[in-house]
Amino acid sequence: MKVSILTTTLTLVASPVLAGLEICNDSSQSLSVAVGYAEGKAWVSEGWWNIGAGDCKTPLGGDLKNRYYYYRATAQGDPFISGDYMFCTTSDAFTIKGDENCRKRGYDEVGFSKVDTGKTAKNYTLTLVDAAGAKRTEEPPTPEPRSSTAAPGTYGEPYSNNATHQGCWSQSVAECAFHAEGTKFFVRDDGRTPSSVFAALNGLYPGTPISVEGDLEAIYDRTADVVLRNVSVRRSTEYDTILDKLQGSWYSTEDPHFQFNVLGSERENTYDGAPSGLEYISVSNWCGQFEGGGPYLYAMEEETGESYCYAVDYIDALVLNLTYLPRGNPLEFRKLD
Repeated sequence: MKVSILTTTLTLVASPVLAGLEICNDSSQSLSVAVGYAEGKAWVSEGWWNIGAGDCKTPLGGDLKNRYYYYRATAQGDPFISGDYMFCTTSDAFTIKGDENCRKRGYDEVGFSKVDTGKTAKNYTLTLVDAAGAKRTEEPPTPEPRSSTAAPGTYGEPYSNNATHQGCWSQSVAECAFHAEGTKFFVRDDGRTPSSVFAALNGLYPGTPISVEGDLEAIYDRTADVVLRNVSVRRSTEYDTILDKLQGSWYSTEDPHFQFNVLGSERENTYDGAPSGLEYISVSNWCGQFEGGGPYLYAMEEETGESYCYAVDYIDALVLNLTYLPRGNPLEFRKLD
């Protein structure tokens, strides 16, 4: 399954049901729906199910075997919802094994969207609705840029960069964090960063690509303190897309005792269930002495600052293949979720 960035105005609502993967059409028009899913190490796409407004169909019966499924909907032949995940289809009814070389095999190659049915769900309903009637969207709404009136340089050296949101929390004081260029930045709610900026950050998922502007107050070994004036969601790059696909838990096929979980730009490693280190990670077209021919995964240990480079050879919803550099060791992982 390959990735291509597309947009859509459709939203969805999802809930458990009693029969496999059920798709209901609560939109104002009839829809034709196709689905995609993993079957062993292969990808399969099937379609079409014609679902009238207010009706439901069950493309996949029985207990669900996967956590993630993929779907595409059209209305009168035009795309109604598509997505980033490429599968093979035809205009007639089809069941196609494999997602490679679609056009060479005489098929169309189109984008599907992904639905997360949950870690243990055996049954699921996906309800397609018009945007105006949405109860919940797949992604958080993009916040408008939030800014303060403090002049650049008020609290330290002026700073601006593209970054990746890590998350927000509250202990004695509310804090948020983001990663940029191998450094973890902390923003504290001490009255200098406007509350509107904190509200914008609080509305984002870990891993959301953002642009920030502010003042760099202090720099440490692998972290920094910053006071922000502006924050906004930026357009995702191909490297942001790879980082997004890395989110979640993975295990090594060579040694299943070794596992890691990616949240935002942080990778927590475990062995046999015991924590073995936290790393700051990023995906780009370079890693240390390696540049060009990427993408590369850069990882730096939080505690020691030791860094590692990997070539990202392949990634999809279930499989991750890396090459450890410079030795060239192949590493294969599978998704736990």
